[in-house]
Amino acid sequence: MKLIGAALLCLLATFVSCSVDAEELHDLPAAGRETAVLEVHAGADFAAIKPVLAAFQRRYPGIRLRYHEFGTLELYHAFLERYPQTPDLVMSSAMDLQVKLVNDGYAHPYRSAETGRLPEWARWRDEIFGITYEPAVFVLNTGFLDNESVPASRAELIDLIRRKGDQVRGRIGTFDIERVGIGYLVWSHDNQRTASNGRLLELFATQEARLFTSSAAMLRALVRGDIVIAYNVLGSYAHAWAKRHPLLTVVLAEDYTTVIMRTAFVPKMARNPQDARRFLDFLLSDEGQQVLADEASLYPVRGDIVGETGASRLRLTFNSPLRPIPLGVPLLVQTDEMKRELILEEWRRAFDSPDRQ
Repeated sequence: MKLIGAALLCLLATFVSCSVDAEELHDLPAAGRETAVLEVHAGADFAAIKPVLAAFQRRYPGIRLRYHEFGTLELYHAFLERYPQTPDLVMSSAMDLQVKLVNDGYAHPYRSAETGRLPEWARWRDEIFGITYEPAVFVLNTGFLDNESVPASRAELIDLIRRKGDQVRGRIGTFDIERVGIGYLVWSHDNQRTASNGRLLELFATQEARLFTSSAAMLRALVRGDIVIAYNVLGSYAHAWAKRHPLLTVVLAEDYTTVIMRTAFVPKMARNPQDARRFLDFLLSDEGQQVLADEASLYPVRGDIVGETGASRLRLTFNSPLRPIPLGVPLLVQTDEMKRELILEEWRRAFDSPDRQ
């Protein structure tokens, strides 16, 4: 019956390619005598988030952590399909889907000294909170540039793709916005900000761009040389890969760079809300945010944290206006059925165009 319900939900939902069972469980035993179990459902790669999970367990050695890793869209569908059985904390970079769950009444309000230190744009109604700061970047395997300069803006990227024609055909990667929640969020947000999206979409289609379901998959393809340009990759993952692979160059576009947040909320039906709140406070604390910057290669949301991946360092290092998407009601527009279908229909028409070779 559960599978039938999930299938019906997928058929009826406006969000496509649902797969509520696409999850991976990472079970982290308590460091000491087990006193509690904390269930976390998240869209963050386990390898990236593991250092902060370990730091939390050092602080609270009696807590066993069960970390369920999902794609961002699968995470949203799994929450609804399994309700009222919920995890204790939900964490995802698909801000629009997170805000929709909170707006629909699924979150438990919480206020603490740590949540109060967040800037206004990083919290909403004391129910959902920004944890990390994620610029959407493009990444190039510079081996194909022939000593040309790296494009610094969307206009320069468009010019490069046009000039390189045959060299980039079939070798551009971006998110499949029909299947990836974060991919849809960034693309739809940028659609409102710039006319460049229309020109990029046309080029992606005519140059037979490849569609991916994760930043990690795009970065692996870049390293192998299967693609040479990856567009709208999450910046924290991109910088971590670029440190290991010198041919990769990360670009925060100097026209503007969209910044999304990995957000978290405690569901109303959480079985262990006390430890969920402890974990949330730890993620937002000086210690937790510093671990994110120094060990997890993620960008801490708080601007006062100093580190290689701190927001203040981003602003100083890159000549790019950073434009965070604020939490709140405007994000609900991204989940409107008619608006979503218009954006997806434009996407499908481009990739299914008879002009595509």
